[in-house]
Amino acid sequence: MLKRVHYIFFLFFLSFYTTRAQYTNDIKELLKNVKEASFYDSTNLFKVGKEAIKKASQLEKNKGAVAEVYLYYGNYFYYTRNTIRAKHYFSQSIQEAEKFDNDHIKTLASIRLIFMEHEAGLNPSAENDFKLLLEESKKKKDYANTAEILNFLGILKEEKNQHQESAKLYLEGLTFSESHSIPHYPAVFRNNLGLIKLYTGQIDDALIDFEKGLESAKKENDKNLASHIQINICLIYIAKNKTDEALKIFADVINYTRTNNHPRELAAAFINLASAFNNYGQKELALAYTDSAISELKNKSLKAELTKAYLEKTDVLIGLNKHQEATETLELAKEIFTKTKSLEDEASYNLLLYRIENSKKEYKKALDYFLSYRKIKDSIEQTVNGKIIQELQLKYNVQKKEIELEKEKSKYLLLEKKHQDERFFKWLSIGVALIILIIVIGLVSYKYSVKLREKQALFSRQLIENIEEDRLRISMDLHDDIGQSLSMIKSKISHSKCNQEDKNLETELSRVIEQTREISRNLYPSYLEKIGLVRSIARLMENVQNSSQLECSFDVSEKVDALSIGTKTHIYRILQECTNNTIKHAKASALKISISENDGEFLLIYQDNGVGLTAKQKNGLGLLSIQERAKIINGSVSFEDKLNKSFKLTLKFNG
Repeated sequence: MLKRVHYIFFLFFLSFYTTRAQYTNDIKELLKNVKEASFYDSTNLFKVGKEAIKKASQLEKNKGAVAEVYLYYGNYFYYTRNTIRAKHYFSQSIQEAEKFDNDHIKTLASIRLIFMEHEAGLNPSAENDFKLLLEESKKKKDYANTAEILNFLGILKEEKNQHQESAKLYLEGLTFSESHSIPHYPAVFRNNLGLIKLYTGQIDDALIDFEKGLESAKKENDKNLASHIQINICLIYIAKNKTDEALKIFADVINYTRTNNHPRELAAAFINLASAFNNYGQKELALAYTDSAISELKNKSLKAELTKAYLEKTDVLIGLNKHQEATETLELAKEIFTKTKSLEDEASYNLLLYRIENSKKEYKKALDYFLSYRKIKDSIEQTVNGKIIQELQLKYNVQKKEIELEKEKSKYLLLEKKHQDERFFKWLSIGVALIILIIVIGLVSYKYSVKLREKQALFSRQLIENIEEDRLRISMDLHDDIGQSLSMIKSKISHSKCNQEDKNLETELSRVIEQTREISRNLYPSYLEKIGLVRSIARLMENVQNSSQLECSFDVSEKVDALSIGTKTHIYRILQECTNNTIKHAKASALKISISENDGEFLLIYQDNGVGLTAKQKNGLGLLSIQERAKIINGSVSFEDKLNKSFKLTLKFNG
């Protein structure tokens, strides 16, 4: 009976452990989603990948993440055996990584390409290439890639049937990944060591490694890796004749591999399930499952796996006494393993031919095939010594103790780090205190500037009030003293006998009296109380039009007369200032005043068609006094000044 241990069906585990500390949190989350989708969900993979590339390109510190997205694309196509597209995306990942000095991703993508070219038989120097990358990764302290390369080197040794060297590399990788707390890899190396132990007949030790590896994979929620390890646990159950347990696990594995479109794992599951059925006499079912495996593998360029499928089918056909079909199937296997140069497959080939010839009673041929089988098998077993594996295990245990000692030493480093943290927080506290002090000084400065502005505003109001008081005093002096004195002189002249010259003097005196009264009225428009603001504005417009030949118009709501005398005075003064500016500087031909009211809110608009404000006017006392008067009546004023076109003032205030 052929010993069916399909250890070659373990996959190299594409690592997804990457360093992303430099990325923003949203990019990290998107990369995590891309990674998960690369195992099974092609639709979501490219949707999320496109979003990640778009966002990463918007911020300089995230641009290196594009290389990682392409890496996941390549991983997906490798698993689905589309090697052309996988190679394309790995190459793109390297190009993007070089742009932004992302050495970790560049090395990881290079590892993928080297292994793919090795699988295709295009890179005979793959081992040397990996060793060079290993040296570089160790120098750069790129722990994840160091573990990844150790795993690949072990696989290459395994393919050459150098199992002792392979086991050394796996143990080195296990020790390295555990000492540096690298996720994913301890489970990978546990699985690979378990496979070697299984091959050398150390079934119980192999099961321990598989179970520890599975526990680690589940803890990290690495479903893909857990599925691989479950396949190998099934091999243990088959060896222990625990068919029900094996079938139960097979059902989960098949469901996972079908859902996630992993042809290599699916084929491995079918072959192992076929082996289980064959062991327990259900030959037809075993044949059906081997055919399913062959169907899955034929178009996927998985030569080593296809060889195993043909050998398994041959074993089943021999059990069904279909010797001719078994011989034809064996020839198909031979065509492949002569190219892959697998000694294990060649040994199985000779053993199966021995069984065929023996059942046909062709004893001479059977003996030749059996001797060939033993010769190849002995050469393989010479490279594998169970004691050496156990010694390596002891060395690993010693190294594990050393790791514990290193951890003790690290406590000192942690304590030192704690002190550093304390110093950091001390300086941080000082920094925070300085920031608070700066904020307090800023607030005090701000409050001081606010109070200063308030004092300036109060000073402006008081200044305007004082000006109004002085105007009132001067107006009264002009009217009551000078005006009356002039009137008395005129009266005396008019009642005396006078000649023509005296009459001319009387006329001139009348004109001076009228000018004095006009100046008095302008200094303090007392008629605001007598005739109201509307008529006062009308009178102002009439005087301006008569004295300057400006076309004046106005539209004033009657409700302004209900305003307080103080408000009316300030409005009148504002209009006086505007008309004076128009007359003196604007070179205008017309002006217009409007005051409207809406729900207690008044809107005053003054506009002329002159040349606008000069630079001197913009910085002059006239506009400043208008702004201060607007503030006194709790109004807001704005100026619209179009050079060489017009001037417009808008004042909003409440009654």
